[in-house]
Amino acid sequence: MHPQLSSFGALKDFWELLQRIWEWLAIGGTALAAGVGLVFLLTWVLTHMRQARAQARPLLSQLALACAYPAVLLTAVAAIGLLVPGMQPLMLKSFALAVLLAAGSWCLGVAAVISGGNAHDLARARRALALAGTPWYCLAIYLALHL
Repeated sequence: MHPQLSSFGALKDFWELLQRIWEWLAIGGTALAAGVGLVFLLTWVLTHMRQARAQARPLLSQLALACAYPAVLLTAVAAIGLLVPGMQPLMLKSFALAVLLAAGSWCLGVAAVISGGNAHDLARARRALALAGTPWYCLAIYLALHL
């Protein structure tokens, strides 16, 4: 057996390496969540350049908004998990499902803006885009608090 492998110094160095890798992953996760949140906001800002039409196309904007509200609700459930210890096992699952619903809502919201519609349809799509970013904003804050 190699003398360095049997010593505690090598084990300690390996443990420090694993801790550094974990810190980098955590920082990268925060940067990813913050970056995606900024993409959501940028998309919302760019939607204000879209001009309204006379004809209504409510289907996509209604679907986007219908997906955005459950994402916000699941984010609230995850936030309650910070305060109520019994809900902590549901936090990660709630965040994951909220992020999936938010991604779907974002895609539908972008499709609604691209397809156009009257002013009410575009306002609904903008609201869906802003709400769809909520899980990402909260995830970035959560990860930043625990670093």
